[in-house]
Amino acid sequence: MIYAELAGGLGNQMFIYAFARALGLRCNEPVTLLDRQDWKDGAPAHTVCALNDLSISPDVQILADPGFAKAHLPRQNTAKALMIKYEQRRGLMARDWQNALGLHFATDGYTPVHRGRARDFLAWGYFQSARYFDDFADEIKAELRPKAAPAGELAAAIAAAAYPAAVHLRRGDYCRPENEILQVCTPAYYARAAAAVKAAHPDATLFVFSDDVDWAKQNLNTADLPAVFAPRGSAVGDMALMEQCRGFVLSNSTYSWWAQYLAKAADKLVLAPEKWYAHTKKSALYLPDWQLIETD
Repeated sequence: MIYAELAGGLGNQMFIYAFARALGLRCNEPVTLLDRQDWKDGAPAHTVCALNDLSISPDVQILADPGFAKAHLPRQNTAKALMIKYEQRRGLMARDWQNALGLHFATDGYTPVHRGRARDFLAWGYFQSARYFDDFADEIKAELRPKAAPAGELAAAIAAAAYPAAVHLRRGDYCRPENEILQVCTPAYYARAAAAVKAAHPDATLFVFSDDVDWAKQNLNTADLPAVFAPRGSAVGDMALMEQCRGFVLSNSTYSWWAQYLAKAADKLVLAPEKWYAHTKKSALYLPDWQLIETD
């Protein structure tokens, strides 16, 4: 059995699903996602598991049992705990074990995975790279789209727009001092990105999605393009609306990454910050067809 521990918000949960599901398809093996329910501890970066609102495969089960790995996968869980402690002291790391132990540990980026011969396999990390599931991209896209199609006035407005462009502006936990590394997408970045949308599509309408809509209304330079500020809805519902757009101004967030990845428009325009982190650490999230926008 392939196990993977869920963590983070919806975007990270989707990457963990995609990693584990693709590995399961490769190995013809079922997958169980372990919902540790970290959000109950008040951690702002973790949210309630929302994957059941997506069209996930019946071959993937979600088990809400915070202590499962410790009780049933003791070798893998002990090694994982030691690596987390090491990482906290020394910085981000990854390890595949090649894979006698049955553990794949990768906090960030892309580390090739080997299933190995261990009866049970545990994955821990965020797996933020499409390279983990490129060989099953069509299946992953189908399974991570919402069960319910978007409806209502905002969905109708997006459908009616000549060129709808989603702008994702994330603040929330990113504004905390301990998350300084993530404080990349400045008002200047969004102003440049809006101008780039206008240059490519003068008939565009911006649809702005944010966890701080009031701040966005006061601070977002729309380059004189018409803008609709979406009231904050559910994580799955807002992503479903974003997926209907043809242009995308990303924040350095996996949430907007998935919105552009799942969008079906053939003429997608994706604008992203030139750096994902405030220091020199690189990200494996960038895709070849993106246009990068200066952040400073």
